[in-house]
Amino acid sequence: MAHLDPDFVACASTDAIRAQYERAQVTADMWADRARDLFLLLCAREDAGGTTTPAARPT
Repeated sequence: MAHLDPDFVACASTDAIRAQYERAQVTADMWADRARDLFLLLCAREDAGGTTTPAARPT
């Protein structure tokens, strides 16, 4: 709980906590999907023997 706002921890209703949790979970799922896609892309490029090129700007 070190990353939570102390005022939120002290005063938030269960509905507010649930809403924040659900939003955080959706964000975590999105980033996990993106990380998996990037890993698969990396594996495909390495398997294809692609050469290393300058990194593209992240989107």
